[in-house]
Amino acid sequence: MRLARVRGVLGAAALAPAEGLLSALPETLAALSPEIRDRALRGPDLRGFLSEVETWLAIRRVASEILAIGSRPRRGARRRRALARLFDRLARTGHLAALVPGGRIDAGLPERCLGFARRRLDDAVADLSAFLLGLRLAYTVAGTVEVRLRFREDPEQGRPAGRIDLGSFAGPAGALAIAVGRGRVRVPRSARRGRPAGPRVRAVVRGRTLFLHTPGAVSTVIPAAGSHLLMPGPGGESRRRTRRPGTGGAGRPSGGPLRLVRRGLVPGTSIVLAPVVDSRPRRMRVTREAPGHGTRLARAMRILLVAWPEAHREVLRRTFMIVPVHEPGTVSWSLASRPGVSFINMSGKSIVDLADDLLHETAHHRLHDLQEVTKLLVDGPETAEVQAFDSPWRGTRRPLHGLLHGAYTFLFRAELLHKILTAARRQPRLLADALGSSGRRVLRRELRRERGMIASALRDLEGAARSGLLAPAGARLLRSMRARDHRLRNS
Repeated sequence: MRLARVRGVLGAAALAPAEGLLSALPETLAALSPEIRDRALRGPDLRGFLSEVETWLAIRRVASEILAIGSRPRRGARRRRALARLFDRLARTGHLAALVPGGRIDAGLPERCLGFARRRLDDAVADLSAFLLGLRLAYTVAGTVEVRLRFREDPEQGRPAGRIDLGSFAGPAGALAIAVGRGRVRVPRSARRGRPAGPRVRAVVRGRTLFLHTPGAVSTVIPAAGSHLLMPGPGGESRRRTRRPGTGGAGRPSGGPLRLVRRGLVPGTSIVLAPVVDSRPRRMRVTREAPGHGTRLARAMRILLVAWPEAHREVLRRTFMIVPVHEPGTVSWSLASRPGVSFINMSGKSIVDLADDLLHETAHHRLHDLQEVTKLLVDGPETAEVQAFDSPWRGTRRPLHGLLHGAYTFLFRAELLHKILTAARRQPRLLADALGSSGRRVLRRELRRERGMIASALRDLEGAARSGLLAPAGARLLRSMRARDHRLRNS
């Protein structure tokens, strides 16, 4: 239903590439097995596309309304209300600082929003094109499909500038991407000024063969799904390429011909492992692969498997990609607009810390999934962005939405600490390396502290419920959280 609605709106918005793409995608999904189709529908690619498009179409609509109102004095109140709506929507995107520099709304904001929204919509369509191509390569689907792709760095998806990632999933050949020969792309000056980066790639899957074309450059032909020649060889490079005669020169992407490569996975799982993202106050930048991170994350997954198998299964089900981040003072985070993508700071963490982070972000994904299908909070300023509640974890004022997420996710942490202590007591050797000599004492102290903060948050949530701020589904969720907390305290 969401896909059909977005398809109609994008067509009306004159985003021509979206029309054929949104026609081919349902056909491809219908050809997949139920299990694979379910995972594709739950993953960050399609849901992230829908979230992105719905957000920026709404911003574009409000910005257009403001421009239509104009600046006539008698329409001032209507314009102010529309500007407040625009500001509220921008505040939820993470791009407020870029669009409202200095924190002040000026007369140029609506025009900036229209241009920015157009770029975000173009980027979303390009990302969905890569996802469709990845599905067609991973699983044999009859027919021909043609998409237009673009090299573009995106820290929100852990993607470097020299790679086009074909979805956030691992098919039979692993997680695939298209890369330039040496992984570097020449970025035009126009892209540095904020316009889309090149080079662009035309990709065609015909039967079992993939054709990649770049204007004025080499043409690559790769046998596609079901062929033993598809599998990228050692080092990740596809085994066969052909070059179109008479090509090359100034139009060639810097770094050489295009190739199909495998991306990294957390060992023993289908979770994609992205390169490290360096996060600064004003910019995030995708840097390098860090092979040691995969081994450490695999050890963290083993702790979950030993201590709490249900939690291990939940991480595998809801976490599609891990993006290691380098940002001092940050633990981990996730974005509702990128469901299934966990951003984790790997520096200075024990293996138990990493297991905690994996489960914590998975709990956020689980609650975001629930919020997509049901309303937990009633509409109103107190439940949106107003900082009206004390967060025992941050020591700051937070909106009700943030307090609910905190209590929900840290309940998982408390239960994990309890499960690890129980497993270490019953089978000391299994977790001895991870806990060390003082590990159990530290975990017991952390568990006591966590229980106190959870109790404080639940009291505030109960107060919000009595004030009528929780929707019926939110009240039911709170009752289940209280029951979990009670079981944990009495176990």
